[in-house]
Amino acid sequence: MRKAQTDLVTDAKVALSYLKEGNKRFVDGVIAPKNHAADRKALIDVQKPYAIILTCADSRTAPEIFFDTRIGDLFVLRNAGNFATDVELGSIEFATAVLQAKLVVVIGHTNCGAVFASHAGGQFSEKLQCVLNNIAPGIKESLTKEEALNANVNKVLGIIKANPVVKEQGTLVLGAFYDFVTGVVTFNE
Repeated sequence: MRKAQTDLVTDAKVALSYLKEGNKRFVDGVIAPKNHAADRKALIDVQKPYAIILTCADSRTAPEIFFDTRIGDLFVLRNAGNFATDVELGSIEFATAVLQAKLVVVIGHTNCGAVFASHAGGQFSEKLQCVLNNIAPGIKESLTKEEALNANVNKVLGIIKANPVVKEQGTLVLGAFYDFVTGVVTFNE
């Protein structure tokens, strides 16, 4: 964990080590002490997140909690199914180019209802169908729901890695999988 909230982490491997250490603390039940009031005060005029996280909106998948981070450590994007449209890509471009975050992690998770629903097919309400249609192209070859979870993350990784701003900034882009039964995040390095 960073000593000062305003320190810029310029090495993606250091950022990744912070995530891994935080997840270990979470899994072990040994959460680091936090002073939210002091963190808010230190970050009034600046933010320097060390990682960008794109994950699902599922209420069981809160990266600030399962990575045991402080306010300002992560730049988090969430939607049902953790997919990347122009909105998410624009936010990632902002966080890499302006905020200088050097690590992007796309996190899938166990029992993702959005991915499972997209894999199963069918017709849903207009707005929900829009979400599932964003997921469908990346998982169309998947034979099982579990394969679809990995295929979805891999599709999104490809989209982000191909982004010219992410490439220009030299940002490390990784996939990961969160098992909310065990609490463990496994990174695809």
